[in-house]
Amino acid sequence: MDPQARTILETIATLAPDADPMANDAQWLADFRYQTALLKTFSGEPEPVHAITHLLLPSETGPLVVRLYRPKPGPLPLLLHIHGGGAIAGSIDSHDPALRALANRTGRLVAAPAYRLAPEHHFPAQLDDSWTALTGLVAQAAALDIDASRFVVSGDSIGGTLATTLAARAIAENAPALSGQILLYPNTDLRSETDYESRKSEDGNVIDAASLERQIDLYLASPDARTDPRASPILAEDLSALPPTLLVTCENDPLRDEGEAYGRRLREAGVTVDHHRFDGMIHAFLQCGGRVDATSRLLDRIAAWVKAR
Repeated sequence: MDPQARTILETIATLAPDADPMANDAQWLADFRYQTALLKTFSGEPEPVHAITHLLLPSETGPLVVRLYRPKPGPLPLLLHIHGGGAIAGSIDSHDPALRALANRTGRLVAAPAYRLAPEHHFPAQLDDSWTALTGLVAQAAALDIDASRFVVSGDSIGGTLATTLAARAIAENAPALSGQILLYPNTDLRSETDYESRKSEDGNVIDAASLERQIDLYLASPDARTDPRASPILAEDLSALPPTLLVTCENDPLRDEGEAYGRRLREAGVTVDHHRFDGMIHAFLQCGGRVDATSRLLDRIAAWVKAR
């Protein structure tokens, strides 16, 4: 493991409360959200950007906040990023330094929806909010100085899962075509009976097996939803229409193998996949730019890939 990544794990272990498997859902969730918020500790000083604004988009459940990071004036291509946190934690505030860095490094307008979290709002509320963001941004592209012909969807962890499902929904509902999808160490298979080796060999590196199962239970409305392709995109019958993909996995991540298995399924379906495994790296390192040198290399990789789109 990368020494900087190991230091992150040691610091989390020092700051985070001991997990109590017997805690009720409310107490467990409060601890989990606290631990997830700790990741911002490793992000470093937020970079200045040209402008940060907020867009309110109407939805059936009330206004959806979308934060816009503009690295420079004038019309810009769009990168819609969906944050991670197991769909039960995390926020656009916790990801703020990473989102600023994404905007500056890619030169794109980065949009991030403040989607509803479970268990207060079960799946597919998170997907529905992401869809509201996508369609709302496209509808207001001219007013927002967005070049809608170059539109990439992105996400980290469960955000990557939502991003690829969002791309599939855009195809199914004839929304404007996406020019790419960026999937950063995504959950792609939420079934409990899966046997991915990395879930055993990397257990406890940011994510542990028992916590992952509880996250999924709190996220989904029922056990049957684990096999819904919208929740487990690796189970989708046809992936062939999905856009070119940048897939990032981490050597020391319990989700490594399912992410890479999804990449193989995409390639078998004829999708162009640029896969990069970061050796020695851990889950959530997009948010660790203040402590981990590999985060800058990740941002460079994303920037080069989107510019090629």
